[in-house]
Amino acid sequence: MAGENRPELYELHEKRLRDAIALKTPDRVPLALNGPAWPARALGEEMTQVATNPMRAYQIIIQAYSSLGEIEAIQSPAYDVSTLPIMWLSRVKAPGRELPVDEIWQVDEAELMTVDDYDAILREGFGPWWERYMHERLPGVLEDFQEFTKSIPPAIQACRDIGVAPLAPAACTIPYEYFCGGRSMKEFMLDLFRHGDKVQAAMDEALPFLIEQMRGLIRTFDFMGLWIGGWRSASEFIAPRLWNRFVFPYYQKMVDAALEENAIPILHFDANWTRDLERLREMPKGKCILALDSKTDIFKAKELLGDHMCIMGDVPPALFSLGTPDEVTAYCRRLINEVGPGGFILSSGCDVPVDAQYDNVKAMVEAVA
Repeated sequence: MAGENRPELYELHEKRLRDAIALKTPDRVPLALNGPAWPARALGEEMTQVATNPMRAYQIIIQAYSSLGEIEAIQSPAYDVSTLPIMWLSRVKAPGRELPVDEIWQVDEAELMTVDDYDAILREGFGPWWERYMHERLPGVLEDFQEFTKSIPPAIQACRDIGVAPLAPAACTIPYEYFCGGRSMKEFMLDLFRHGDKVQAAMDEALPFLIEQMRGLIRTFDFMGLWIGGWRSASEFIAPRLWNRFVFPYYQKMVDAALEENAIPILHFDANWTRDLERLREMPKGKCILALDSKTDIFKAKELLGDHMCIMGDVPPALFSLGTPDEVTAYCRRLINEVGPGGFILSSGCDVPVDAQYDNVKAMVEAVA
């Protein structure tokens, strides 16, 4: 990219992304790289620098990924571990704090939220309850998150300065994911059976607050797009009748709200969603990205959704870590030919793993050349 005009390069890269989202075929399949841990390892930085030092984190992330060659986008150029407890209501062990400085961070899931909290949400309102929960049960997280938000504008600008689109600098999710993290997965699944009406009422109370938070982020930072994430709400974990009640309607409303704000909803769906892929045809056509992590059958997704929704993914972590550059290239070309070339963005399955081999990540970048 040396010597190219950066504003023109940015426009070209954004056009490729927007063409793919609109189910068109750009002049080449766009790339959108993702994950904060691998950049630290690739540059020989301590993991604590991307976990708890947001002003340094975005510099490391952008430097590592831009070193690989021409890329259209970095999904999340800014990072801090506080983004996890904010959404999952769980403790997180961080390097340099509870862990050695070069270890990967860990969600320390426990039953911090109780059944009585559903009643408290209905009594107090979700917003006041959530703020009190954070201060009492996850002290310091809100303050850390506020520090993280200060890194978002310079991270976005740093991407633009080198002609790279900051595709999804923030993440939001549905009430299901909040409660599942706070209650712990086993207890929350039991709640759906034992206290279903109360859980649904608390979700309905929470959703407007979460949507307004999302709208505020989009307006404040003028995001191109953002994650509307799904992890424990995946089809493989929950029966269809529960999924249809507690999961899908909430995604529909969050997607509609993001589109009203002219942001691209990126359905960052980890785990296996194959069972319910066809339901995503109820989302607006040519407006969203379905980002898969190699657990969902991406080729089935193409078959069911290829004429309706842009698909992004899904080079598997094992291939980055244990494969060869030739194997990475072969899989990427299969994705380009069978899931693309139109309506497709090449990326890792979720994050590039921390132990990915540099030459394997570079092979993914070069596969679209």
